[in-house]
Amino acid sequence: MTRQVLFISLLALAAPSIACAQATGKAAMRLVARDRGADYLSRMLHLYGENGVPQPAVWRVVARDRQNAVRVFFVTKGAIVAEGVIPPAKANGISGTALPMARLAIDSDAAFTKAEQAARTAKVGFDGLQYQLRCLELSNNAAWFITLLNAQGMKVGEVSVGASTGTVLTQTWFRRPLAVAGGPPPPAPRPPSFLERAKASLTKGTSGVRHGVGNAAGWVQKKVTPPPAPVPPVPAR
Repeated sequence: MTRQVLFISLLALAAPSIACAQATGKAAMRLVARDRGADYLSRMLHLYGENGVPQPAVWRVVARDRQNAVRVFFVTKGAIVAEGVIPPAKANGISGTALPMARLAIDSDAAFTKAEQAARTAKVGFDGLQYQLRCLELSNNAAWFITLLNAQGMKVGEVSVGASTGTVLTQTWFRRPLAVAGGPPPPAPRPPSFLERAKASLTKGTSGVRHGVGNAAGWVQKKVTPPPAPVPPVPAR
């Protein structure tokens, strides 16, 4: 197990107060149903969680309300702290298929365990996670889509886990981390070391000398080569 993954696992065990504050995804959806009405459970569409260590501090629960509008609830520390209607233009990218709540056997903590095991097998370290729970395309089967991030907030892997079976459906690993949309910018390029600067300077100097020698050789050739004999004029008739 890499140091980063080990750190996340120990953090979840050694800090119960933090773990308590970080509710699982299913707990966040149940809280919305408790506070806004049990009928919301049949209209849950999508679940987001960012900055998971291993669980996110805030979950975004997306569901259709009784007027069929798409509404988002921000859930943290056992309460809904904000909510609002998502404009139709913004809601187009959200799955319209309701989550099969009765078949969601895998919660976000179990999905994290699956992603952690896959990362350990692939020998990829990570420092944080992003969660999505939604139905698969043209299906009423749901899956957890987990993005694994390094300490700079860049993507190092993606794992999808079946929300009913716990099966790892797909996994992709990025040996060269990718920037995440809306995340921090990639780190600035490392400045060249003294040896690298010296090598570059030496290469540049060698190139300059070579170019100068080439110019000098051309100049010497022009000086040493006798000019062509003049062409005699054509005699007049």
